[in-house]
Amino acid sequence: MGLLRGAGEGPCIGLRADIDALRVKEASNCPFQSKVEGKMHACGHDTHTSALLGAAQILSQMRDQINGSGKFLFQPAEEINVGAKKFIAAGALENPKVDALFGAHNQPLLPTGSVAVIDGPVMAGVTRIDIRIKGRGGHGGIPQGNIDPVVCAAAVIQGAQTIVSRNVSPVDSAVVSICHLLAGSTDANNVIPDEVTMAGTVRFYRPETEALIETRLRELVETIAKAYGCTGELTFFHMIDTTLNSHALAPIAASAVEAAGAESIGAEPSTGGEDFSDYLPHVPGFFYWFGSRNEEKDCRWAWHNPHFRADEDSISVAARLYANTVFEAIAALKK
Repeated sequence: MGLLRGAGEGPCIGLRADIDALRVKEASNCPFQSKVEGKMHACGHDTHTSALLGAAQILSQMRDQINGSGKFLFQPAEEINVGAKKFIAAGALENPKVDALFGAHNQPLLPTGSVAVIDGPVMAGVTRIDIRIKGRGGHGGIPQGNIDPVVCAAAVIQGAQTIVSRNVSPVDSAVVSICHLLAGSTDANNVIPDEVTMAGTVRFYRPETEALIETRLRELVETIAKAYGCTGELTFFHMIDTTLNSHALAPIAASAVEAAGAESIGAEPSTGGEDFSDYLPHVPGFFYWFGSRNEEKDCRWAWHNPHFRADEDSISVAARLYANTVFEAIAALKK
């Protein structure tokens, strides 16, 4: 964390960049590939770090024009949803107290030079689900003597997909995905196992939707399991809240984009998650997306893909955006 005090007293504006990489083996064509085997910046957090360092340099050279202060948060562990919590616990929002916090993330769906300003939900809330189906295993060729948890698990997976289509309002948005299933042994093709375990993710924009999904999924797991003669258990782990951009900060963000010389562009919210949301109960916040797509440079791959590469030209755009945000926010909050 760094603190830059301006020439005069005024609001403290926080700027946050995440810095962590991912356990992905790099396959991009960039000339500065990861030197750590099996790990790479597959989400472009290195561009965020570089942009925030650039903003700190710009603002340091303009210190005498700042009537307030800027606080720079270089946050680890965003990918595992613990970094923001640790920063808050360490007092990053205090001494001086941060009056408004801004973050930015590259977006490979948007062209370099553009910035998305979204008033309201920008990233989804995230919950992990674990499901255990217990039956009675036995010989696969004599199924009548067993209680098959595999068939039951298949019914649970099918049933879970009706929650979004039949229980969540069509004008709301949510995702229920079962992404992992473990049943039996790979070297036993004729043995029905005693149990099946599954893991998945739930994405939502409203806490009421998360609560609805938990209630409905628990009912489905338990009643479908009972119908198949099994027992079903659901564990619901709330991980992070929705990243909800402050309506009051939206005009400041729009002015900062214009001052940075970037193109303001419309974009849909993402069902990806962001632990920037952990700051928002404590301080008003706003989260930008800055474009990092440039197909001529092969900067076109999705986040977390081994071929991912963010356009380096996006770094200067984001640096200007961060720096101008401080000036625009101080001016607006001093009124």
